[in-house]
Amino acid sequence: MIKTKLEELVGSAYKKAAAEGAVGSSKDFPECPEPIVIETPKLEEHGDLACGVALKLARHLKAPPIKIAEVLSQYIEKEVTEGKSKSSCQNGGALPFSQEVANPGFINFRLGKSWLCDSLKEVNAKGDDFGKPEKLEKKKINIEYVSANPTGDLHIGHGRGAVLGSCLANLFKFAGHDVVEEFLINDAGEQIAKLADCSWALYQKKLGKETPYPEEGYPEDSLDSYLDALIKEHGDKFLALDPQEGRAKVGDLIKEAIRSYHEDLLARLGVTFDIWFSELTLHEKKKVEEAMEKLAASDNIYEKDGAVFLKAEALGDIRDRVLKKSTGRYTYLAGDAAYHLDKFQRGYDLMINIWGADHHGQVPGLKATIEALGEDPEKLQVVLTQIVNLNRDGEIVRMSKRRGTVVTLEEVMDEVGVDAVRYYLAESNQNNPINFDLELAKQSSKENPAFYIQYAHARCCSILRKALESYKDTESGKEEPAPLTEEQLEQFKKLYKEDASVYEAAFDDDAEVFSHQKKLVLKLQAFPQEVEDAVNAWQPGKLARYAYDLANDLQKFYEVSRVITSDLSVTRARLGLIMATRQVLQNVLKIIGVSAPERM
Repeated sequence: MIKTKLEELVGSAYKKAAAEGAVGSSKDFPECPEPIVIETPKLEEHGDLACGVALKLARHLKAPPIKIAEVLSQYIEKEVTEGKSKSSCQNGGALPFSQEVANPGFINFRLGKSWLCDSLKEVNAKGDDFGKPEKLEKKKINIEYVSANPTGDLHIGHGRGAVLGSCLANLFKFAGHDVVEEFLINDAGEQIAKLADCSWALYQKKLGKETPYPEEGYPEDSLDSYLDALIKEHGDKFLALDPQEGRAKVGDLIKEAIRSYHEDLLARLGVTFDIWFSELTLHEKKKVEEAMEKLAASDNIYEKDGAVFLKAEALGDIRDRVLKKSTGRYTYLAGDAAYHLDKFQRGYDLMINIWGADHHGQVPGLKATIEALGEDPEKLQVVLTQIVNLNRDGEIVRMSKRRGTVVTLEEVMDEVGVDAVRYYLAESNQNNPINFDLELAKQSSKENPAFYIQYAHARCCSILRKALESYKDTESGKEEPAPLTEEQLEQFKKLYKEDASVYEAAFDDDAEVFSHQKKLVLKLQAFPQEVEDAVNAWQPGKLARYAYDLANDLQKFYEVSRVITSDLSVTRARLGLIMATRQVLQNVLKIIGVSAPERM
């Protein structure tokens, strides 16, 4: 990365200046006492990149920032001219950049061609691996998300958690972590009992047996299709069973049918899981009792009025929490205790749960439970996602056409397509509500970021195809041979990975044109830093927004730079730039789970 090169260069220059006591009390600080940060200025007149470390050094060195910046600038030039920061395509001893010192103490850098050439070589040489952090402490990470009850449709809110979890897993895998994606099937408890009651009643009703439908049960139309499929396969054979046995059989089949539907729908969204963990198994294997025994041994529970409580308030919660009701039924927290104890026993370095914001009140109780179990609560982090507001023509869409309650994920996918759903649910910070414009998501224009990014990738592919296709000359009307042969392009691809100087011809001498060409390359070479920032912030949406900016820079480049020209060296160089752009777009789209079409 160019920023990293400059940071190292400024650091080396500072050491030399300090060793020679070149400014203020620099000899007292042989190592730079402040972090050296290279930033992109907000105004173009301030250069391509800038360093303001002199402003922070002033208090240490007891010297004016402008003076410190001037001295650093002199030493930076020495470092380069002495050959310590040469580019592989640099010639004539020229600096790979120009620099100027500006008040109150900035060093502004304007890049020449050589480092840009190096950057393009790096992108094409690393290919699918470009952007991956080079120094990473690999961790074993579990990400648990969606985890919806197998009792009905997935709504658009579930979709947001699904896309965030999937993108976060992709991001961590790309960075080099060992990631396990997990779905907790909430197939035990009162909601599942209610599902069985409703399913059994509707099963009998559909087969002509008058049966009262449970009050406050699940809407009949939400179960209709599942019961119809069950009857088509099994007929009325469950009517011959003992009512309790029949209820259990039908309930289990409907529960599994809904879970299977969830799995298929999420797979269509590009969301798959390594583990589908059944909550019921925790009870069958006495894992809940095991967790309760461990809590009792740690003296973190007590009985009151026939119920069992966790001493959660003493562990940071707002009040103590019930683990077992006076009826003898365990609460959700007891099940969570057993489930997370199981996850800790699997040896993850980090566990991330993605929940909807409406579950925020459960986080302190879960953290307290983990601490009471003797585990490190910091190893578990809960990410809360805010609501998704769907809009159409400026009006909020509130109701599902099928269910009349909430808008289902399937309906939105059917209307706008999987890629649009993934992009719009991925690109926003999870801490903020999303205003999802359904009509915008269907547009084929720059205003639709998902389309615009995909179109940028397709354009790169189109340019590369045209380099190998014959064409009709617009002036003569004659059929002309393809600009390149397959053999030539293959030779070029090899050069792109080995020789930075091949890219020099990509850049124009005209300052304005060069500025757009340079911006595109700077955006490409910034991708590793964007990945690092996204990983550190747990925000894959940063990359979605980066991809839109990259597509925009490609468009501006394309407006001023013809790629396939009569000059073979220019064509060769600019095709290398297009290949690098396509590669970075592919890498980003893979992380956010959006397809990279070659034609649109």
